[in-house]
Amino acid sequence: MRKFAATVLVTALAVGACGQTGSAPAGLQTIPRDARYACPMDRHPDEADPARRGPYFSAEPGKCPRCGMTLKPIEELAWAQALRAAGGAEVAYTCPKHQHVFSKRAGSCPRCGRQLEPFKQMYTCPDPQHAGQISTRPGACPECGRRLVPYRGIWLSPAMAARNVPPNPEVAEQAPYRCPQHPLAHSHQPGKCPICAHELRTTAPPRAATAPTGPMIPPGAEHVCPMQECAYFAAGPGECPHCGMKTKPIAEVPWARALKAAAEQATESLPYVCPMHPQRGGPDPRGTCPVCGMRLVAAEAVPRPTSAPAALATQMTFLLEHYLELHQRLAADSSDEVALHALGLVGACDAIAAAASDPGVRLPAEFGQALRRLRTAALKLSGRSLTSDRIAFAEIGSALRTLIGHVRPDRQRYPKIYVFHCPMTKGDWLQVSAEMANPFYGFRMLKCGELVETR
Repeated sequence: MRKFAATVLVTALAVGACGQTGSAPAGLQTIPRDARYACPMDRHPDEADPARRGPYFSAEPGKCPRCGMTLKPIEELAWAQALRAAGGAEVAYTCPKHQHVFSKRAGSCPRCGRQLEPFKQMYTCPDPQHAGQISTRPGACPECGRRLVPYRGIWLSPAMAARNVPPNPEVAEQAPYRCPQHPLAHSHQPGKCPICAHELRTTAPPRAATAPTGPMIPPGAEHVCPMQECAYFAAGPGECPHCGMKTKPIAEVPWARALKAAAEQATESLPYVCPMHPQRGGPDPRGTCPVCGMRLVAAEAVPRPTSAPAALATQMTFLLEHYLELHQRLAADSSDEVALHALGLVGACDAIAAAASDPGVRLPAEFGQALRRLRTAALKLSGRSLTSDRIAFAEIGSALRTLIGHVRPDRQRYPKIYVFHCPMTKGDWLQVSAEMANPFYGFRMLKCGELVETR
């Protein structure tokens, strides 16, 4: 779906720019450090010299030597503020309600007349397998050489900036690295945010051998990396994919042993708990997990797999459960708890990756690639925009279809999995009911699609 979304976006950019004169000069992307004033016009297309067609900045008040307009403080110019917020990246504009509308200049939406909002334009490879290649500049994918295509990054205007952050600010708080703009984006190693390309910041807690706090232990985990900052658990012995150390039984690692004891003590007092986060729960069987939105189950019914293959199958079932919850909401035009279930997808992906690294599990490279694609797409779900969430959901469905082709979720719980195809978006989605409900258009075209496969 990334390829589809990128194609639409490139087309929209071309449409948005076709009425403009001249091209955007390189100087448009930066503001001189000593600049305090600027011409209200961000472009001067009548200038003969291409280098003078961009904005004019000055350290002193006065008149613009290109058009004669009175210079204004940069703080009073919305386009200049957006440029400053972009930190040197390109700025483009779109409508919050109609995000297929893209323009290189401020203006109004041709669909609803609403003022377009600025965003930080990002670039990525159109090949879904190289979705991790992200840049703030155009260029070529270093993996396959294909031209990078643009997509919408973070909002830049003060009015829209709040939408950059998912509703739950505590997600992924135990991860050693996470994005300051998008808390859902986290990692066990340094890198860049897959949404805005911001450098991930370290949040690793200080080492404390007896500290009962730390990452939650996944169901079925019996071994752990001795390094607490790695937060790596596995069903069996092996090596930590982050630091290379050999894993040890949880009972032999003081900080992990204390963490497990604290979790077991907390679980004993909860009659109903989250299968993915047994430390969270409550007295009501109708409740949901405050971390991932999963439905609570009786504490004694929590799966406790004893092998890596069993843990992998359990997490695949969790993955499908979160996916189905998201499908139900998008088909109903609702964004309720979308961010929570997105975190559930990410957590399941991490647990699946840990189980898949066990020597007793052998899966093709295609499985790992699809898992990474799904995790990357899940990080983009925010619950703030149905349009954006539906684009990411299509990528998630494509990746999940590949995953269940190798590891089938619980067949007793989900006897049949139906795969539907939407001819409008060219995206696929999965259901466990034969009654079609298109998540990409909701009530507008709920029955638009065709059944292509049953598993």
